[in-house]
Amino acid sequence: MIDRPQHHHTRTVVVTALVAAALVLGVAGSQSWQAGRTAVGPGADPGSLVVSSPYDGLVRLSTREPAGTLPDDQPVETVTVDPTSSGQQWTGVGAALTDASVTHLDGRPDLIRLLFDPASERGARLQWLRLPLSATDFSSRTWGWRVRKGTVVPSPEALRTLRFLRDQVLSVNPALKIVATPWSAPPRFKDRPTWFGGHLRDDAVRSYAALLVGQVRWLRRHDFPVKALTLANEPGLASDYPTMLVGDGQLRRLALRVGPQVGRLGVDLWALDHNWSDTTRAATALRNAPGTYDAVAFHCYEGIPSQAAGLGVPWIMDECTGTDDSAVGTVTWDSRVLVDQSIAAGSTGLLMWNLALSPGQRGAFGGCGTCRGLMTVDGDRHYAEPEYYVLAHLSRAARRGSTVLDVTSPLDVVSVGFRRPDGSVGVYGYNGSDRDRYLRLEVSGTEGQVFRIGPREVFTWSS
Repeated sequence: MIDRPQHHHTRTVVVTALVAAALVLGVAGSQSWQAGRTAVGPGADPGSLVVSSPYDGLVRLSTREPAGTLPDDQPVETVTVDPTSSGQQWTGVGAALTDASVTHLDGRPDLIRLLFDPASERGARLQWLRLPLSATDFSSRTWGWRVRKGTVVPSPEALRTLRFLRDQVLSVNPALKIVATPWSAPPRFKDRPTWFGGHLRDDAVRSYAALLVGQVRWLRRHDFPVKALTLANEPGLASDYPTMLVGDGQLRRLALRVGPQVGRLGVDLWALDHNWSDTTRAATALRNAPGTYDAVAFHCYEGIPSQAAGLGVPWIMDECTGTDDSAVGTVTWDSRVLVDQSIAAGSTGLLMWNLALSPGQRGAFGGCGTCRGLMTVDGDRHYAEPEYYVLAHLSRAARRGSTVLDVTSPLDVVSVGFRRPDGSVGVYGYNGSDRDRYLRLEVSGTEGQVFRIGPREVFTWSS
């Protein structure tokens, strides 16, 4: 057993070490980053089975017909969705628009369509975007929004991202939803005048709250579809890149000031924005400011999903990253932990970290040196990483507003079901074995069809 590689903290969840493999998105002009990477197969029509293999580059978001004649010695196993069950409402999938991601995506309409176009045959069809409100560990310089004559305005660095978002991303997907997150308050609000680490000062809570509300107001006034805000990214972490410690009492005061004001603008307030292992802090935040938070945001770097269950409000995964683990290890861990276990514990969405990075890229200040984006851009070459395919399959199985359904399936087949807003049923699945499986995919009370699911393949099935 090995730890899945980390971002900010050591993971406590482990996966089996598996054969290294790579997933690649086939697009004109792209080349592989490992020998054997090839283009994906054709895109899928709605209602068909869609599969992706970590081994076969021709099987990526590819349609597959029901199985014909079955091998004599091959059993048929059943995956059954219960349409009468009803779980939490699903809000969608997404990733973060860091400064590094903007650099790689600016002027690349082909990559933007692959990430955000809701009708792209080979696309991830992302529905959420996480928007930093300050510099992060994937910035090349420190920056934050400014106050001019009593009005909060974006800095030049923020304006670059916002122009890119407005002109190149929202034009492709106007229905995209944004969660805005600051990594640090400006140094003047901290006990040490630096962007890197330090603690929010008690006497600066009111000013910081006004800054956050001002940022949301500016974004909403300029028609950016902000749906949610968090008060601070990882408020328990101080490091060698833009970060800031925020105490529980300070979070309470911030929430009581910020929550009602952004709520009147139609923006939700999400609590915590840190790891599953910090659930006690999340519960404290909810208790300290009752009725103020609409949800809790979690990261995947410490703890396990079940720790987030039973908080009394919805919760969402708003940050996790792939690192240098194999494609097979990634789809295994992501399917079992980020999809199956998280949704079983009540998760309502899944957002990953960077949208796009170059190989081995890190910011100017420190932070993660092994993080990878959903897409890797290496000069004129680009390819999709395993996390891209996990989100692409999940976005096809569950549209925003879907309801989680109960599913019964063989022990080593991950199966998570959804009832979509139009009444159809979608299933995200993963064959966790090293052999072909023949699965009868059905909604309870109907006669399903049998499909071959290859070793370690991720699949989406629609009724």
